[in-house]
Amino acid sequence: MLKSHSKLISRLAFLLVMLVSNVAYAQMECRSTLGAHLTPFYKEVPILWAIEGTMAPGIMTSPYNSTDFTKLNGGMILAALDFTIAKKHNLYLEGGYKNWITSDFVPDEETHSARHFGMRQVFYSYGSESFNVKAGLHETKLGSFPIVDERVLGVSIDKNMGAFELNLRGGTVMKNFARMGVFCSNRHLYGIISPNYTENLGKKPGDTNFAGMTINWVPDKKQSQSRLEESDNSFDEFSNPAQNQSFKFTNIQVLVYDEFGRENRIPDNKFYIGAFADIGIPYGLTVKTGTVYQNLKENNSLVYIADFGKMLTWQNGSATKLNIAYLGKLDISDNSIYQPLFSNLFLGEIMRLDVFDFPLWTAEINHKFHSKLKFHTGIKMIGQIENQHTNEQDLEIGLTTLKNHLKITLIGSRVHTMLTPEDFYMIRTEIRLAF
Repeated sequence: MLKSHSKLISRLAFLLVMLVSNVAYAQMECRSTLGAHLTPFYKEVPILWAIEGTMAPGIMTSPYNSTDFTKLNGGMILAALDFTIAKKHNLYLEGGYKNWITSDFVPDEETHSARHFGMRQVFYSYGSESFNVKAGLHETKLGSFPIVDERVLGVSIDKNMGAFELNLRGGTVMKNFARMGVFCSNRHLYGIISPNYTENLGKKPGDTNFAGMTINWVPDKKQSQSRLEESDNSFDEFSNPAQNQSFKFTNIQVLVYDEFGRENRIPDNKFYIGAFADIGIPYGLTVKTGTVYQNLKENNSLVYIADFGKMLTWQNGSATKLNIAYLGKLDISDNSIYQPLFSNLFLGEIMRLDVFDFPLWTAEINHKFHSKLKFHTGIKMIGQIENQHTNEQDLEIGLTTLKNHLKITLIGSRVHTMLTPEDFYMIRTEIRLAF
């Protein structure tokens, strides 16, 4: 017990050092703009459409010989149709084509290139001011903590009840459509350690499933918008800055979550319970904190998060967003592993660290310039405190032009890890054209 307490104290001390050092949440956000370009075929026809094409050339140095390098390339075309009936009923279809050529550093037994056709989302939705539902193949999230961020064949329900909101999620996830499945935008590009992000996912319905619920309480207002909207493709990460000038709870959340399936995929039922709080504090700072308890046979653990953020707006209309977060774990069972299947944090452009890599720290600073080109830049960092001590730094520079139809993003990365003998570097460009 004393040992675990000293371990917790040392981790909290590390967090304080990070804060004092002004180091700042480091997941490369989804760069797709498809959802923002849904356009009517005709004014009188309630059918929207959009199409997006992406190409992503680049190069990367070898983690085994710094003088060697490989080319990277990938491309994808996505198309979407959105049918609206009586303003509240909606049918959405999204699919496309993808091709890629991965790093030469992928093991010989792995495939270096492929082409895929397929559907990404096919779902029915109903929406009103107080009730929203999606049913079918769709992307969904649950809760304030990394527990579900996945493409699921199932149902998502959000119900507003004054200052309270109820979120229900349930369904099955399979390899062929999971977020790290064939249509992930950059899953195949790097392959440094050849991770198989879908090896534990089912091949047919019922293999790997989940069901969960959160209850949110917003003390000072009634929510008219579902938290489900936070995952929309057109989300602006610089929007809605919290400017609380006094200590205030802005959201309190309770989570209950369960993963289950066939014995060859999920042999023991996984049960999770958690509580979280979003807090506004003086000087426009925000704090997100909470904890989740994992109940799993001989694998019980407690994970927690502390996330500090601030939004700065300047007189010229530009904005700067800063975040720093610590994601930790306390072992209740010896050498436990926090292992929700559908969390999909993917922290870092290349290494994509996830919940089983806890404890982690992340830091991020993003700046959005006030200009017609919608120019932005960001520095994002992720570090692993134990195990392989993997750390990655990513630089992202982007602009949007041609009336928001063209988005160009330059991405550069440096990785240090005990998994490879040398540090390695990557630079590539994403060019997205959407109509």
